[in-house]
Amino acid sequence: MRTRTWFGAILGTISVCLLLGSPMAMAGKPAGDNKLEGAWVAKVVGFPGQWSYVAIPDSSGRRATGHGSVDVGFDPADLGCELETGDRESPILVNIEMTGPETAESYAIWYALKTSDSDPTQIVFIGEVRSEFEFVAPGRRNATHYFSFYLPDQDVDPADGLPDEGEVPECVAPVAIYTVDTRIPAP
Repeated sequence: MRTRTWFGAILGTISVCLLLGSPMAMAGKPAGDNKLEGAWVAKVVGFPGQWSYVAIPDSSGRRATGHGSVDVGFDPADLGCELETGDRESPILVNIEMTGPETAESYAIWYALKTSDSDPTQIVFIGEVRSEFEFVAPGRRNATHYFSFYLPDQDVDPADGLPDEGEVPECVAPVAIYTVDTRIPAP
């Protein structure tokens, strides 16, 4: 009987220690404060640039897909890449995944679009962005973005809107850019 009591006390102590020692408890945040979902605005730090997107999580809540647009364009030359620029708003497609309780990574693709007399929607380049996010408060995160640019002829087989496998970017931005991402609050 005494062994059962000690065994129960030890299990209870271990359970309390695990609960209190969890990363979320140590951070002083309830589990689930950092969510991928919602409508987000990403404001570039240091020069004009902004995009917005809506992220929809999967059932795990750890991954999300999104769609958005470049709202305030920027010149690739701002990132150290000499490429022709577009003259139209561009769609963004994004996949995001939580990598920890306060961190996430994403992969996004967008297009520099231009209108010409011969082609109403000409793709000037395909932009690819790999990003790292750190949640700094519920509904707010800081992000670091690494840009690569591909020319339209680097999407030939099967011409699916993505750079072909094995293609080397026309330009990899030698500098990262930073954004402050803010989720639009619910009414």
